[in-house]
Amino acid sequence: MATTEPATTTRVESTTPRTAQVPALISERVSPATYLVRNDRGAELRIGTPGADGSFSPGELLQAAAAGCAALSAEAQLVNRLGEDFSATATVEALLNVDENRFESLRTLIEADMSQLDPEKRDRLIASAERSIDRLCTVKRSLNHGVENVTDVASRER
Repeated sequence: MATTEPATTTRVESTTPRTAQVPALISERVSPATYLVRNDRGAELRIGTPGADGSFSPGELLQAAAAGCAALSAEAQLVNRLGEDFSATATVEALLNVDENRFESLRTLIEADMSQLDPEKRDRLIASAERSIDRLCTVKRSLNHGVENVTDVASRER
């Protein structure tokens, strides 16, 4: 009686990344050098030139996006080990290349009270939070990968 080898299958991984369109944000000019950005959930923020009262500069928004994304990406790990009512701050330092008018680097520091944890558990929490940030923070991943940024200017008919 002849035996046959079981058929083997080779799994071919797709190299085409999945993409999804996210809702657009609209930035409307509300006064000289000041724009109001709104999302579809009702949030608003003002963007203005650096130093303008009551607004964030575009560079500050980039810093805020980095800090907020990192903190939110670490949130589940921190809540799991520190409890729902833990307090934390996220600080972003930026190095600006003035001659080229661009940021050279952003460095985010998330600080939370971990004093109730023994050193080994604290170190594991920090490592786990950092892995979550590296895996989940879309802003960090996009900046580190080199996101394409295209701007068009067009005439709007009234």
